[in-house]
Amino acid sequence: MGKEAILYEKLPDNKVRCTACARYCEMAEGQIGLCGIRGNNHGKLDLFVYGKVIAGHVDPIEKKPVTHYHPGSKVYSIATTGCNWLCKYCQNYDISQRRKIEGVDMTPEQVVQTALDNGADGIAYTYNEPSIFIEFARDCGVIAHQNDLYNIFVSNGYDTPESVK
Repeated sequence: MGKEAILYEKLPDNKVRCTACARYCEMAEGQIGLCGIRGNNHGKLDLFVYGKVIAGHVDPIEKKPVTHYHPGSKVYSIATTGCNWLCKYCQNYDISQRRKIEGVDMTPEQVVQTALDNGADGIAYTYNEPSIFIEFARDCGVIAHQNDLYNIFVSNGYDTPESVK
């Protein structure tokens, strides 16, 4: 699908600076950030994986790195490709380091409906770094909240003040 990102600054000479993570990648026309999923498209920053879910699974909340948060509940875990870290030891390396934009096309409404249809109590943005697909996660999260689902970010924490607002 793809969509213009929200977290970026326009720079001179049609360049952009991504503000989704603390790398603050600066990109000239046609360049892609280190994460592999955000790039300069004619002076605008696009999120290439908006609506591209590479993984979606229902997990027990206890599988997530949280303590005593909705114990016994189920969470619909989703991810896109890409990551802002390049960890060779990542347990989800095949997802996080994939440099091809792949996945099932899903709108935020479809993500939430899938969670509800599978009896999930919440949605986890996980397996790769969710701050880099923040625009998609935010849109899913708003609809999830409207449907009484909780939201969890399983993050490496390499965020920016802009991304946590």
